[in-house]
Amino acid sequence: MAKKRVRFHEHGLHDDIRYSGPLSFQSFQVLGWLCIVLTVVLTLMKIGMRLNPNETQKLATVRTVIEYFADLSLPFLLIANFARILNNSEGYRKQLLRNAGAMAAIAVVFLIFFSRYVVGTVGLLLENPADAHPLVMDSFYHVNKKGFFAFNIFVDLLLCTLVMYCLNARPKKVFTGKKVLFLRFLAVLPIAYEAGSILLKALSAVGKVRIPVWAFPLLTVKPPMTFAVFVLLAIFVKMREIRYCRHGKTHEDYQAFLKTNRNAWNFSVYSAVILLIAGIIDLFILTFLLFGQAGSEEGVNAILASETALKNSIALAVGFGNSAILIFFAPIILLFNYTKIPKNKTVSMLVPVIGIGLIILIVIQGIYQLISIAPIPKMDGQELKEMLNSAFSAMSEV
Repeated sequence: MAKKRVRFHEHGLHDDIRYSGPLSFQSFQVLGWLCIVLTVVLTLMKIGMRLNPNETQKLATVRTVIEYFADLSLPFLLIANFARILNNSEGYRKQLLRNAGAMAAIAVVFLIFFSRYVVGTVGLLLENPADAHPLVMDSFYHVNKKGFFAFNIFVDLLLCTLVMYCLNARPKKVFTGKKVLFLRFLAVLPIAYEAGSILLKALSAVGKVRIPVWAFPLLTVKPPMTFAVFVLLAIFVKMREIRYCRHGKTHEDYQAFLKTNRNAWNFSVYSAVILLIAGIIDLFILTFLLFGQAGSEEGVNAILASETALKNSIALAVGFGNSAILIFFAPIILLFNYTKIPKNKTVSMLVPVIGIGLIILIVIQGIYQLISIAPIPKMDGQELKEMLNSAFSAMSEV
């Protein structure tokens, strides 16, 4: 006689499994910030390759490797956020405030830096300083064919956290009772924001619109498929709760079930499958968009041979083709256990501080390296000495 299959809602603390993934949310947080640091390194490398094309061949392989790892920043950080929510170690409010605050801070710093040091410096060189802003933007749109610069990863983190909040939060004061359905419906707003950002970037890539510079830090950064994965994970968590409570269990019972190794393993397996499928679908989408109109082997070879066509592709501009890395991320998540509590919680608070410090140091060193490889005419030693003497003389009078 076949053994009766035990359904997932019949499991609990009494028959929990022993396997516990070695990686905690803190591990993913550290890896996520390392990927953010690599993103800064990648940006500086791209600038260096533009300033000095002779460096392109030397850095091509390193750039490709860094690009793959840099794209993992959002998956790592979002999974870490999921862990904190599922394990009740941190509420939605803290995550929403932290992500919203970081997003706003980066936006403000960028706009101040752009207006003060980029536009301001150009204005100092012009007879009419008012021409500085349009001149800088015209130059940017001429060089950057996509027409935008998306870099604020905390926009993506905030949107994903909002989706998770709207689908799974249980407010005690507002949206109580049947009103909670309205909160669930509000999940369409961050999804609509993501869709709007994708549409705006696509229109910019084909030259239909010009995105103003103040909107750059408000654009989503990561590929559409990555966002779709985490919407599905949020839905998975909610649907699993509904199925669990249908069989006479309470929300409190479900919260206890969330802390089991069995559910953590189920979550990891489901996440790995979704990530794998998303990566494969993304590759198919990119292949269709780039090669679907080729019509022949010669046409495909022509597109492959045209680096400009690939770079200017709408698909690449909005992020399709950049989620293939999720295929390699899928096995990593099988080593993850959101119930695992870090031994030293202080590390979680220090990681962003250390990450920002590393970014500052890398930017300073990067600027030095960019100056060293830039095709800048060398100055006469005596001329440079006179300039230094004037500067030091002015400093001594202060």
